Amino acid sequence: MALAATPSAPSATIGRQSLLFVTGCLFEESSGPYLSLKQTAEALQQRGHAVTVVGTKPWRAGQPRGWFGEVLAFRRYGPVSAHFAPHLGQWLRQQPARWEVASMQGVWMHTNHLVAEWCIRHDRPFMITAHGNFNPVALRISAWKKSLARRTFMRRVFERVRCYQALTEIEYQTLRAYGIREPVCIIGNGITRPILARLSSPETLLPCDLLQRRTCLYLGRLFPIKGIDRLLRAWATVRPGDEWQLVIAGGGEATYRAELEYIAQRSGCLNVHFVGFVSGSLKSAWLQQAEFFVLPSHSEAFPMASLEAFSFGKPALLTAACGLPEAAKAGAALEVPSSEAGIRDGLMQLQSKSKAELNAMGSQAMALIRERYDWEVICRQLESVYDWMCGSSQIPDCLRLD
Repeated sequence: MALAATPSAPSATIGRQSLLFVTGCLFEESSGPYLSLKQTAEALQQRGHAVTVVGTKPWRAGQPRGWFGEVLAFRRYGPVSAHFAPHLGQWLRQQPARWEVASMQGVWMHTNHLVAEWCIRHDRPFMITAHGNFNPVALRISAWKKSLARRTFMRRVFERVRCYQALTEIEYQTLRAYGIREPVCIIGNGITRPILARLSSPETLLPCDLLQRRTCLYLGRLFPIKGIDRLLRAWATVRPGDEWQLVIAGGGEATYRAELEYIAQRSGCLNVHFVGFVSGSLKSAWLQQAEFFVLPSHSEAFPMASLEAFSFGKPALLTAACGLPEAAKAGAALEVPSSEAGIRDGLMQLQSKSKAELNAMGSQAMALIRERYDWEVICRQLESVYDWMCGSSQIPDCLRLD
């Protein structure tokens, strides 16, 4: 890939920039990238930036709700994963040079090509936040489609990108292994901490029969890369006592949920409950109710659901593939090998702990959020990179040129 040329756009004033974010579907509330983009956009706006977010929407959907600022969703056509949205291109061609920096949230989307063309036309820099798209496991999913995108509509994007954002050190190494030689900034996601004293009690929101047992909680998409199938098989092997239950909260394809339910039944799992997609107060209730959170993923760019659990003072069981070793070092999580055996051993270790021991891990989890994932820290890093992209000679500490 060619090195990006330094843009000639005028330097912006730090703290007051006009930013354009582009993503895929703006209605996938259960995904980590959706949550991270929404909170990033809101945090930057609260610091005085003008933020516009554009993305796609299903055929009959209206405009997304619950966002602040200018948020526009354009109807997509064709394969869902391509996010082909010609009306976004028409809209962009009518826009003047009103954004100083563009940020692409994800990789293999036609929306990126449309925004890149706007940036090239107006001599504006843009960056790509990888969100795990260059992980070898992720690259093997629909590999032929990604190869086609790389040779067609993503070619100009890769040629002109100013820098990439990796969410972790591990993802930075993944980008370099893929062959990316452009500058890479390493900036994680932040998380908005809840005010726990103001939340409704789980007893007022959750079914009575699911309040009687200690809860191991999975919260996220029902998707093969999340490793829920091996979590179920591990749970069946452990066969915890009747005082424990596994709650799987998340939405996904009906056929895949049925497959997971069949695995649970065939494996002889006890006390496993699929509660569907949850959000808002119901999601908060499950996070309060949980003794610990589990993420059995084969691959993660940045496990936002883990940060949510940490912000509620809940420890986590994470596979090494989740890419968050600092959580284990801080005593907030137990990191295990990315395998069924690793998950099984992790379940046994955490379920053997007393409530006091799990609460102590939860306290370390909240401390980790305050120290490393506060929005003040994250936004300052992003601002320094945006300013550098616009022509500042100051190279941010989080930027790698090697």
